[in-house]
Amino acid sequence: MRNWLVLLALIVLWPATALATAQFGDRLIYKGTEYQIYTNPLEMYFDEQHPRPEKLFLASCTACWRGYMATFEIKDDGYLYLVKLVAGTCGGDAPEIPLDKVFPGQTGPIRATWFSGMIKIPQGAMLHYVHMGYQSVYEKELHLVLENGKVLREETIDNRKPEDKAPPETPDKTRPKTQDKTRPKTQDKTPDKTQDKTPDKTQEPNPRKPRIPVG
Repeated sequence: MRNWLVLLALIVLWPATALATAQFGDRLIYKGTEYQIYTNPLEMYFDEQHPRPEKLFLASCTACWRGYMATFEIKDDGYLYLVKLVAGTCGGDAPEIPLDKVFPGQTGPIRATWFSGMIKIPQGAMLHYVHMGYQSVYEKELHLVLENGKVLREETIDNRKPEDKAPPETPDKTRPKTQDKTRPKTQDKTPDKTQDKTPDKTQEPNPRKPRIPVG
């Protein structure tokens, strides 16, 4: 009886434990780089018309409660495509899930027109680890906003504190030219020796007074 109670408790508590565990993210190839994303676009596909294939998505790892890991790619046409599915195991050799098992009659890549919302891409160093879902905080986040699988815009969020951010680069101001402090040349006060100071000989001399004879 006690064993059954323990087993029942584990069954009841397991989903809560799984949700309280940091999760492996899906993958996204964007502009030639592969990122881990904090969004699961495939989950939006499942509804009453497209039921979730629980037999394919076996949650054997608490770090991947959804039971699969998907790889998406945003191609040159700006649309999001599903290109690969693997089982959600904690090992590195997860078996691949054929896409036609989820999308009968279709082969990849599959345009994800069912997805409208935001894809969050963590970037930079981890600032704060949270052991739950996708709650860990990174230096930056790239947010991609999509509608019917089409990228509309992107925005970068900076989670760093102001004091942790690098100061903006100041423009390189050219130092003003130093003023030429060379003393000006002194004026040559030496009189011009070439100047002729000889009186003009052509000037008529003063006439002499006539001598008066004494008699």
